[in-house]
Amino acid sequence: MVNTAGTVVNSISYGGGQRIKAQYATAAGVAIPYTLVSFSITTNAAAASLSQTTALTDASGVAYVSINPATAATVGAATVKATAGTVSTSLDFGISATSVSLGSLVLGSSSLSSGGTTSVGTTATANSALASGVSVAFSATCGVLTPSIVQTDGYGVASSSYSAIKSDGSVCSGPVTVSAVASGSTQINTLTVDAPVASAVNLQSVNPTQIYVQGAGATTQSIVTFKVLNASGGAYSGASVTVSLTANPGGVGLNASGVTTPLTLISDSSGLVTFTVFSGTIPGPLEVKAVLADGMTYAVSKTLTVQSGPPSQKFFSMAADSYNIEGKNWQGTTATLTVQAADRTGNPVPAGTVVNFIAQGGQVSPSCTMALIKGIASCQATFSSQTPRPTNMRIAVLAYTEGVKDFTDSNGNNSFDAGETLVNMGDAYRDDNENGAYDAGEFTVSRGGSDLCDGGGAPTPSRADTCTGVLATTVRRQVMLIMSGSTALFNSADTSSTKISFTLTDDGGINPMPAGTIITPTAIDKTDNSLTCTATAYPATVLSTATSEGTKVVVNLTDCASKDQVSVVVTTPRLVVTTAIFTIP
Repeated sequence: MVNTAGTVVNSISYGGGQRIKAQYATAAGVAIPYTLVSFSITTNAAAASLSQTTALTDASGVAYVSINPATAATVGAATVKATAGTVSTSLDFGISATSVSLGSLVLGSSSLSSGGTTSVGTTATANSALASGVSVAFSATCGVLTPSIVQTDGYGVASSSYSAIKSDGSVCSGPVTVSAVASGSTQINTLTVDAPVASAVNLQSVNPTQIYVQGAGATTQSIVTFKVLNASGGAYSGASVTVSLTANPGGVGLNASGVTTPLTLISDSSGLVTFTVFSGTIPGPLEVKAVLADGMTYAVSKTLTVQSGPPSQKFFSMAADSYNIEGKNWQGTTATLTVQAADRTGNPVPAGTVVNFIAQGGQVSPSCTMALIKGIASCQATFSSQTPRPTNMRIAVLAYTEGVKDFTDSNGNNSFDAGETLVNMGDAYRDDNENGAYDAGEFTVSRGGSDLCDGGGAPTPSRADTCTGVLATTVRRQVMLIMSGSTALFNSADTSSTKISFTLTDDGGINPMPAGTIITPTAIDKTDNSLTCTATAYPATVLSTATSEGTKVVVNLTDCASKDQVSVVVTTPRLVVTTAIFTIP
């Protein structure tokens, strides 16, 4: 290995001009001219490169190839091999660190608009040669360079892109110094970034999106936030923003109840302006507008609505599709419970209102969520027969949710004002024994009231002396379901030549047969009078009922004679059959 002066050396450096010299001769030392010699890096081949892999010996039997480290940053050692004909030789050599110099830092533009970008580049050299593979680190006193660390290419060039936006989204302004550093060599340059301007305002959040009229006993305030942005989409602080009501159903206020004067706010360090919207006494949609100082840049909130009110006790109802189900002897017989709820003006409560359920026996869905179906707020729960089963097989089911009591709106402002009459009621409870008064052990929803007031039972059970005197309450509705037996009893039967009458109950002797039970009478002609005896039952089907009394049945007879018989077959929905035979006197 020789340097540019032809002096033998044992290491190479980037751009140092070193060459590998191979001399080909006979054993007697006679030069062999004009013969091909092959060269290769046999150890640590990636650390260095040859200018060519073959060369021809000259008249003196000498062949040369240039050698260079793979990059200006490469250090270490390697082995090079030369082969001519059937003979070869190898040489170990070192790779020395190379001093790198960076050329001037070149900017695509030295003057940027707010949030602007520009290219940044420099060239690395080593021993006056363009140096590839040099790691160059770019940085700036404000803003971001992408990428921040770059390897020089085959032409010694490292390039990056500068953005006048900080990593947190805020923007730079004023003079900014950009630097490039590699192996102790540093280059800097300076650019100027224009001050940011507020260029956009967006609605950030509305929480909650539904509020209620004043005096409704529910949420009457919503927090609204707008965000001001600069031209690059980052947060802009210090902007003047005017917010105003552009649609007001009545009495809505900004930062105070009833105040409709526009507000002028200044955006904070995150570009945010936040204020409170207070409901009025009239329901309806409202609209809030935020305008920047230029008077032309604005955003509008159209998601906020003033609702008439939460569920009203007066407008809270529940019904079952079947009150007497075949559940005494069967597991899993179901009834569907439907709840409908409106506010005190009869308008549907908001979708998403949750109604809770609790049952004295059997099993009931824990809750249902109101949905608007054809504009009507309703939801459904399922009751299923199972243990426990009370002795009388009557099951109290209570539905309840947060709402308001009824009141006399004397001035018609849809708000409960001092002096107006409140229909007071105490804590909700489940009246299991149906005695119209709360008894220890019955489920209750306590609101902590202790004012004296009357109590009451189903369908809106209210505990005495637990009133609060305020509008808010637990609205409630109770229904009684019956788990009827499957075997029929024919009570108080009376038979004549024209009719048979009896009271049909289940085998407990009190409750009705299950709803949907079919009553089928069949006449049996036992005489020789050649008359055709027919029997017709009314009703022919047991109806849905929550009363603990049997079904009064009349079987009308036509053309029947003494000693004719009538078979009455009672078939339940579970196909359990009970039969009674009546003989005409």
